[in-house]
Amino acid sequence: MMNDFNSGRNGTDALSAFLTAAALVIAVAASVSAAAIRLILTLVAIILAGIALFRIFSRNTARRRYENDVFLSVFRKSEKKDAGFRYFRCPECKTECRVPKGKGKIKITCPKCGHQFIKRT
Repeated sequence: MMNDFNSGRNGTDALSAFLTAAALVIAVAASVSAAAIRLILTLVAIILAGIALFRIFSRNTARRRYENDVFLSVFRKSEKKDAGFRYFRCPECKTECRVPKGKGKIKITCPKCGHQFIKRT
C-alpha cells in the first residue's frame, strides 16, 4: 500500500534534506531563545519543514528536479576543483571521472563501470 502511495513522487533530494536540516536547527535555536524571538523562529522552522514535505511528496518531479539542480549548482560553484585536472562524465553510468589537463586526446576508463571513451584534455 505504501509503495502505491510513494509511486511517482519526488522523494528526498539534496534540497529537501537541506530544508529539513535547517528547520531542525532553527527549531533547536527557537527552544533556547527568548519568548519574542521563539515565536518567529518556530514559525520559520514550521514553514521550512512544510516546504520540505511538499517537495518530498510532490508528483511534479520535473519541477522538483530543476529546483534541486539550481540548488546544487550554487554549492558546486563554491567547491574548488583541482586546477590541474579536467572532469568528464562517463556516458554509460554518469560517474564523474578526473583526468589530468594538457594530455591531448586520451582514452578514459571509467573506474566504476569500466567503460572506455575518448576525450581531449
